[in-house]
Amino acid sequence: MPEPAKLARFFQPTAQAVGKRKIRNPSPRTRATYLRNSMKNTHRQEIWGILGGMGPLASAEFVHTIYQETVRGTDQNSPAVILLSDSSIPDRTEYLLTGREDELLEFFSNSIGQLVSMGATRIVIACFTIHLLIPRLPESWQEKIISLVDLAIESVLQSKRRHLLLCSTGTKKMGLFQSHPLWQKAQNQIVVPDDHDQALIHKMIYEIKNNEQDAHYIEFTESLLAKYGVDSYLAGCSEIHILAKQHERLRGRARHEFCIDPLSRIVSFMSPVAAGAVS
Repeated sequence: MPEPAKLARFFQPTAQAVGKRKIRNPSPRTRATYLRNSMKNTHRQEIWGILGGMGPLASAEFVHTIYQETVRGTDQNSPAVILLSDSSIPDRTEYLLTGREDELLEFFSNSIGQLVSMGATRIVIACFTIHLLIPRLPESWQEKIISLVDLAIESVLQSKRRHLLLCSTGTKKMGLFQSHPLWQKAQNQIVVPDDHDQALIHKMIYEIKNNEQDAHYIEFTESLLAKYGVDSYLAGCSEIHILAKQHERLRGRARHEFCIDPLSRIVSFMSPVAAGAVS
C-alpha cells in the first residue's frame, strides 16, 4: 500500500507541480461551489465532455441518465454532451500501485486533451481512481473538471447522515477518500466496510462491470446497510451508478433517498428539470 504522504500530494489544495510549473488549486469545497454557481442559468452554453471507458457500461449509463432526466420538450433544450469512451486507458489501480503513474498520466492527459480540443467546457471523469492524477493536469484543464471525489465528500457533509462507502478494493487501498483534504470533517459520516465485506463489494463491482445483472446485488447491498447500521451508501465507483438505478427501479424509491451518487448529482447541474429529480 502506498505511504499516506505519497498519496496526500495528489490532493494538495495549494501549490501543485505540473512539470516544472507551479499551479494553485482552490479547496475542494470552493471548486464544487464555484462550479455550481457558474453553471446557474448557463445550461445551454455548456458542452459537457465525459471521459468514459473505465468501464464502458458505467459511462454509457451515465449518458443515458443525462438524457433520461433532462430531456423535456424539444431536443434543442437537451444538454450538449461529448462521450469519449476510451477503453485503452490502462488499469488505474495496477499502474498507480506499481509506480507507473507517469505512464498512466500520459494516457489520461491525451484523453482529456481530446475532449478539450473538441470544445468541452465542463469535463466529467467517469472513474474515481484516476482522480488521483487530476492535480498533475494543466491548470486550465483542471478548471473544467468536476471532481467526483470533491462532490461526494461535500454531499456527505451536507447530508448530516452516515453512509456506507462502496468502492473498489484499489480505491480503498490507495486511500482515495481518506487522502482528501476534507476527510477529517467527513470521516465520521463515511463507514468503511471491513476487509471481508470489501472483497465482496469489489467482486460485485467487477461483475457489474462485466455486464452481469442480478437482483441479488440489491439484497446484498441492503444487507450491508443493515449490518453497518446505516440507511444510505456512498457511490465510490462509477459502476455503483448502475447499481443505484437498478435499486431505484426495484424498490420504487428515488435513489437520492438511499444513495449519494456524484454522477447523479452532476446531472442536476445540467438542467433545471433534472434538479427536481436528483437532489
